[in-house]
Amino acid sequence: MLNRIRELLRSDERGQALVLFAGGLVAFLALVGLSIDVGRYVWARTQIQAAVDSAALAAAQSMPNGTSEAGDYARQYWQNNNDFIERHAENVNFAVTFPDGNRAVKVEATADIPTWFLRLVGLESWRVGASGRAEAQVLDIAVVLDISGSMCYDTFIQAESAQNVLMSPGLDGRLPRLTEAIAPGGGSTIDIKLDSVAIFNSTSSSTNNANFGYSSSDRYYSRTISGRSGIIAIHSGLNGSGSYELFKINSIDSARKTLNVTRAQRNNFTGGSTSKMAHPAGAEVWANRVGCDRAARAASDGPFLPYDPAMSAATYFTTLFNPAYDKIGVAQFSTRAAANLGLSSNFGTVRNAIAGLDFPEGNTNIAHGLAQGRNIVNGPGKRPNAVRVIVLLTDGIANQYCGSSSYSWSSYSGSCSSNANNVSRAVSHAELVANAIGGDDTLIYTIGLGYDVDGDFLRDIARRGGGSYYFSPTTAELDAAFRAIADETHIALTQ
Repeated sequence: MLNRIRELLRSDERGQALVLFAGGLVAFLALVGLSIDVGRYVWARTQIQAAVDSAALAAAQSMPNGTSEAGDYARQYWQNNNDFIERHAENVNFAVTFPDGNRAVKVEATADIPTWFLRLVGLESWRVGASGRAEAQVLDIAVVLDISGSMCYDTFIQAESAQNVLMSPGLDGRLPRLTEAIAPGGGSTIDIKLDSVAIFNSTSSSTNNANFGYSSSDRYYSRTISGRSGIIAIHSGLNGSGSYELFKINSIDSARKTLNVTRAQRNNFTGGSTSKMAHPAGAEVWANRVGCDRAARAASDGPFLPYDPAMSAATYFTTLFNPAYDKIGVAQFSTRAAANLGLSSNFGTVRNAIAGLDFPEGNTNIAHGLAQGRNIVNGPGKRPNAVRVIVLLTDGIANQYCGSSSYSWSSYSGSCSSNANNVSRAVSHAELVANAIGGDDTLIYTIGLGYDVDGDFLRDIARRGGGSYYFSPTTAELDAAFRAIADETHIALTQ
């Protein structure tokens, strides 16, 4: 009898365990189902908000072209970013509206996300929704452009160690040419015949200044320029085409119009030697010239590099805005800066101002350039609801500043009546001007063109103005840099 009782008790325990296991399994499956459905809801909510935000930004970016196009862009970005909603949701609603006088866009979306497990307890779907609002910013922009001498350094040969000494064909009407071809190879010292040797034999200070940039009675071939005297360049083709050879003038025979020269001279800028190559009759004879302005004006057909493509990129920048909303002004800087055009919604006038900038010459006064940009965005035409932006493009390093060594805003607000050349002080003055601009709630964007720029300095200037720095290794990347600035400044997600 006792054994029978024990068997009945053991059977009852097994039944209770089975009941408990079944109940636990149901609870576990309910938790798994709940986590899956909640996860689907969270993912749907995240994706619908991201899709709405991208749609709002895309619409705001295209709003200057009209609300119809903006609405099309919004729907396109919504469709490209709502894959989960598109595949799993029901009762999807999407709407685009344009409050605030068509300057802002509001995008709203709602959808029902069916549940998988919670429908067993009566919840058949989750309702998700999101809204996003973006505005097309109204901008007052000052484009501040570097016109220092280095902006045409890439146009001509840099043969001497000093960067402000270039070799160019000379001023119009004063360009010597070979009258007899030069054969390749041969002796190191030869006579070459020109149509005129007068400029190389001049003892007139004014003539030498006009031709070569130095005021002295020294003849060109006896004048030391950046450590050497009498260096000329002749190309292997006509009109400055092909490779080139450097020669040193030893003496001049005015009667015979010949130069006695030593061939295959070293290029002290690149550190490489040139070779004894062939040169045709009619080839140009280029000479050292101190400064870029005289050399550049000589070759009137251009293009002047990197000056011309940089100005083209600045012109392209103006096409990225709409005169219905935005205003643009133009400033230039070299040894001093000038405000060429105040804020204007006539973009044709803006482009003419860029085309009419002075030709490259002088040093790099970034502080004064920033100051003139500040004067533009705070000057006539300034609008209280506009975001003020200064965009500064330079290919060099700050090496010029206005006034005394101490900083004074009055030194920069006007014509910069006195100036000095010193890199460290020029940098500190630029930093202080950038601080003043940032204090005005004006954004500064900087573009460094070429590998000679001080990227850390330009990045710091932009940071002080709350903007960004863009590096453009060559002029080929300038359009992208300007485009990035336009995208960053003229739209904003506000909700």
